[in-house]
Amino acid sequence: MSRKARSPYRSRLLVSLFAILMAQAAAQGPSNASTVDAPQKFDVASIRPAADRTGQPGWMGIQITGDRFEARNASLESLVWWAYAFGGPQRQKVSESKGWIESQQWDIVAKVDDPSFAGLTNAERRDRMRPMVQALLEERFHLKLHSEPRPTSVYALVQAKDGAKVKEVPAPPELHGNFAEALKHYREENPGKPFPGAISCSGDRCTATAMTISSALGQIQGSSHADRMVIDQTGLKGYYDFSFRNPGHDDDGAMVEVEADLGMRFESRKVDLTTYVIDSAEKPSAN
Repeated sequence: MSRKARSPYRSRLLVSLFAILMAQAAAQGPSNASTVDAPQKFDVASIRPAADRTGQPGWMGIQITGDRFEARNASLESLVWWAYAFGGPQRQKVSESKGWIESQQWDIVAKVDDPSFAGLTNAERRDRMRPMVQALLEERFHLKLHSEPRPTSVYALVQAKDGAKVKEVPAPPELHGNFAEALKHYREENPGKPFPGAISCSGDRCTATAMTISSALGQIQGSSHADRMVIDQTGLKGYYDFSFRNPGHDDDGAMVEVEADLGMRFESRKVDLTTYVIDSAEKPSAN
């Protein structure tokens, strides 16, 4: 069973703060924020080729802070995934791209002048900003794309015969502030305790605290070295504490090890997935 093939999702699923950021956003689920009179475009936006951050600490990926959207070292392909395919009730994907769309990385800082953002949760901010990011990509990258259902080989994550090795817990509190700052303050006030609603990896193990199974799929896929998308078919709908090994990339038994730790199995299936296909795009001028 091949597990080493290139996947555009692999870079987003590495053990990093970005994985934790995305897990936290997904764990909060879809919001019910009103979109009446909501702005559809950012007031200001800067897009530049990504800076060289080799050896520098800090996060990479996408972060929302108040009324500010920021991306660091993000490809157009990953931006399309975040703006269109991420966060829905069913997993979706972006068709693999070639050339600069997949390889060129960008730094983006965009801001909207809207005082109402101050009272929103992170999930509500994300849902309000998604169409704004779509508009930004269409305007600055001249992005054209379409979606279609495509038969896709996936791994369905199902419970093993003896049941999943998870502990059901209450839902985590909604996060209203910046996640990175909230994580920092929580660790200062609760040394040694895991942050609720997130997944973290240290050494050769990953620990999820008060998370849904579906929101942990990204890290489960990355840790198992799966060569295809993993979808949730466990039937587990609550919030759970659980942990699993995070094997090295030279470990051919990674999938079996993760299965054993979770009390679950990866079943090979083919399903129709909503797929976003990038028809054309242009590099934006830096500003």
